[in-house]
Amino acid sequence: MSGKRSPASPSRSGGSSASGSAVTNAILLAAALAWGLSLLVQRGRLTWPPYAMLSSLATLAGCLALVGPFILFRSGEIQGSLGELVWLTAGLILWAFDLAAIGQGQWRTLPWATPLSDRTLGLVVLAVLLAGWRCGLAQRNWSWTNVVGCLLGAFWVGMALFSWMMAGPGRPSVANL
Repeated sequence: MSGKRSPASPSRSGGSSASGSAVTNAILLAAALAWGLSLLVQRGRLTWPPYAMLSSLATLAGCLALVGPFILFRSGEIQGSLGELVWLTAGLILWAFDLAAIGQGQWRTLPWATPLSDRTLGLVVLAVLLAGWRCGLAQRNWSWTNVVGCLLGAFWVGMALFSWMMAGPGRPSVANL
């Protein structure tokens, strides 16, 4: 049995609901990026030259991850791609950590967009990438949600590897825990 979709199956874009869905998705993405930029402005992190550019990008990636489950659940698509799996998993993990912090009464001090360290989230995303690739989700699907998910996944894995390489001898690594 082939893993490809049949031509008769409904696609994501079709009919009048596609334009409403696209507008809603654009509004959700714009709101996530605006919220991320407002977080950076509040923390005083938007400076020139951008000294804290990687942490600023991590904040924006976290905001996109938080809006990912809403976008992907709204699509109504049952079959997904590897990038969508990464985006959905990272978003659900961040939501789970945010909700757990709210339950513990830490909502005032919580970094909402980045409740996990770059190394932790990057290694989880790497595990999801490898598992999804092994399960056959790595097909050539150029939908915008797959591309965004793949870019976010590559960013988080890169941040994890970068933080591991840049860790000094005094900082504990994941292997020492």
